Amino acid sequence: MPSKHIAFLILVLAVSVSSAFAQGVGSVPSPVVKPGSSISFSSGFAFGDERDGTAYRVGFRHTISEKFRAGAFIYGNNRGDDFRYRRFEVEGMYQLASSKKGWNSAVRVRGRLPDGNDGAGRLRVSWLNRWRPIERGELRIAGLASKDLGSERREGISLETRAEATWQIRSTIRIGAQVFNRYNTTERIGSFDTQRHSAGGVIKGALTDRLSYRLNALTGVSSAAQDFELRFRISMAL
Repeated sequence: MPSKHIAFLILVLAVSVSSAFAQGVGSVPSPVVKPGSSISFSSGFAFGDERDGTAYRVGFRHTISEKFRAGAFIYGNNRGDDFRYRRFEVEGMYQLASSKKGWNSAVRVRGRLPDGNDGAGRLRVSWLNRWRPIERGELRIAGLASKDLGSERREGISLETRAEATWQIRSTIRIGAQVFNRYNTTERIGSFDTQRHSAGGVIKGALTDRLSYRLNALTGVSSAAQDFELRFRISMAL
């Protein structure tokens, strides 16, 4: 798929996002610390929900050393015609293992500072992994554990896993499949259908030497998950 066609698809999604409510903007993160700084814009939106609106995330990341990167993110959403700030998050990521073709691993810690109407604060620890066992193939697996903080906190620890397998079809394009699993909390794991499990496809790559994108479409495979979600992100190296 030519880069100009992908750019057009991103534009179409950005314009159409106002017709759906965003459930998430997350991906299956890379554990690799890259040099320099970057900014990004992300949005995710769901279909089959009675609520209308749009959620956004604007992020900034900066590499401090060969193995450590810091970042900050602002979240907002639309309900009707009104934009509302939701929360601010900061993160730090330390790369534990590095290999061009083998195993890469990192630990990421993220803190959430909500506004007064967005629930509890949160501390999340993620273990991120990436393998490239064959020339064009890549596998990512992430485990996440979150603890709510403050008077509105939920008891227990929230657990989540994510996985992604992609194949390089051109030098600047990868396609593949993703799985997102949210297991509720350790206080109340519940049944499969009370948890949020989604699966789908992803396409990602570079538009220029500084501009990259990711598009993923997910369908719910448990009752508590959204019927269908689209998420996209565009990122620029500074």
